[in-house]
Amino acid sequence: MRNVKLLLEYDGTEFHGFQRQGRLRTVQGVLEERFSALLREPIAVIGAGRTDAGVHARGQVANFHTSRPIAIEKLAAVLNGALPLDVKVQGAEEVEAGFHARRSARGRTYEYTIVERAQPSPLTGRFALVLPERVQVARMARAARGLLGRHDFRAFQGGGAETKSTERTLRRLEARREADRVTVTAEAEAFLYQMVRRLVGALLAVSRGELAPEEVQAALRAGNRGLLPAPAPACGLCLVQVSYEF
Repeated sequence: MRNVKLLLEYDGTEFHGFQRQGRLRTVQGVLEERFSALLREPIAVIGAGRTDAGVHARGQVANFHTSRPIAIEKLAAVLNGALPLDVKVQGAEEVEAGFHARRSARGRTYEYTIVERAQPSPLTGRFALVLPERVQVARMARAARGLLGRHDFRAFQGGGAETKSTERTLRRLEARREADRVTVTAEAEAFLYQMVRRLVGALLAVSRGELAPEEVQAALRAGNRGLLPAPAPACGLCLVQVSYEF
């Protein structure tokens, strides 16, 4: 049985997240349905990151097992022929039997995009949070520095999530500006449910002067989600890289 690793790109707008959810349209569900029909055998797809509803990816990694002898250099094109326009394979390679897209991963990097515009944008707004105000990047950076390192991030976990541990190591959290575009980059070995969006929501509250950096750190220490604002909208978030080396 061959183990195939895929690099995936998708527009998450019309998906209810990556993970299979009954009859809802999800990335995993579409991949498994189309690949199983194409390869004429049951296909189970494993994703590195369980992106939420509406979240995009240009660096999602997945793997699946198949007995079909399709040449690996042709596989991406063959698979793409069966996929809808909003999810495509950007690369395919055969890997060792023990490779597991999620368990083998050592880090995930997300980017959140904010665009400053006076009016909503039908095009930009599909992949970014469009705001009419000036984003205060320096304030966000100050708050971000206090969140780096290993902490219990339960205050930044969405409600209803179940996980054995809410401790994570946040390796990178920074905001940078390019003209009217602000990008928040977050990197960790793994993230909790809604964690990146809640981090961005807190940083934006600091930008607007609604919270002080010290208040964000206090919420982190208290583990109290109620001290923090709602998560930033899903449209601005994109999984950009999954790493497999320390």
